[in-house]
Amino acid sequence: MSFSDQDKLFMRRALSLAENAKGATFPNPAVGAVIVNKYGKIVGEAATGACGGPHAEKRALKKAGAAARDAVMYVTLEPCAHFGRTPPCADEIINAGIGKVVVSLKDPNPLVSGKGLRRLKSRGVNVSTGLFAREAALINEDFLWAIANKRPWVSLKLAMTLDGRIADCQNRSKWITSEAARIETQEIRRRHGAIAVGKNTFLHDDPKLTARCGKKTYYPARIVFSSKLNTPADKYLLTRADEARTIFVVSPVRRKGEKTRGLESPYGSIIKSNDGIEYWHINKTSAAENINAFLNMAYTEGLNSILIEGGQQLASGFLECDLVNKAYLFYGNKIFGGGKDGIMFSRERKRTLADSFRLKDVTHRSFGDDFMISGYF
Repeated sequence: MSFSDQDKLFMRRALSLAENAKGATFPNPAVGAVIVNKYGKIVGEAATGACGGPHAEKRALKKAGAAARDAVMYVTLEPCAHFGRTPPCADEIINAGIGKVVVSLKDPNPLVSGKGLRRLKSRGVNVSTGLFAREAALINEDFLWAIANKRPWVSLKLAMTLDGRIADCQNRSKWITSEAARIETQEIRRRHGAIAVGKNTFLHDDPKLTARCGKKTYYPARIVFSSKLNTPADKYLLTRADEARTIFVVSPVRRKGEKTRGLESPYGSIIKSNDGIEYWHINKTSAAENINAFLNMAYTEGLNSILIEGGQQLASGFLECDLVNKAYLFYGNKIFGGGKDGIMFSRERKRTLADSFRLKDVTHRSFGDDFMISGYF
């Protein structure tokens, strides 16, 4: 299907709106919509808002008002045709009198999956699809993968020295990389619905696990993996639990005779404390089973994407189990010659040259004397 230069111009604008909305829409995908009248003027545009609010199409239609009639709508993901938290977008588009809809990507969600496009066509709306589909898919790669696989998208971010150390001989890691590299880390955080760390990172670094992007701060869910519940009460995540969803993944499930309050599932149980902190109890027979159970629980709890951000054991565990989708590996221009390794597999899972992990679609970026390698598994 061929598209005009005008089509490309306005779809790029819609993609930009979607990209800028990333981080504020979870667990919904980030979508951009632009409405253009017959004179080539934008009369309404918007991106998806917070979950539970109007979708991008409805927000753009509201801005356009009567000017939406006979106009063209450019939208990065297929409009929905089902009742969820909000009424169907396809019906709103039809009722507004939009004459043509150009869509980047068909929505793989079984609740949508072509139904929105068919609804529009059945009511006489001219529909075109596929414009910048690859770019649209990249913005929501986590959402699309999670829908298809019923499991969260998992990314791994590590900051290392040139010799692969994540901390020096005194266990200090601030700061291995430059400020410019750390700014990029905030953007990576913004693109994920949750950030996860191990107990040692939680104890030693007292992280906020927010995404501080310019003047705006995003609040992904915060996850701490800890074998026990004895966590210091003065840590940031505990004193500011009202800021964002805060989860501690712990084991064992519970002491003998202790009753569980909250959600029970085949994967474990969830107990919510009076201060809003969630304790996910998982106790399978192996590390791999524990991680798989956690991912299943996370998906059912609406977490479509998780960024693993330290430390060594947590990163190594997810990699050992082949459960990482994408890696962001930052290298600071330093050599320690000792200290803590970034990745350390157990003896039985160490890999040879022949079966070593390899990244696909690798990209390289420089941040002064530092650099980042990213790619997919």
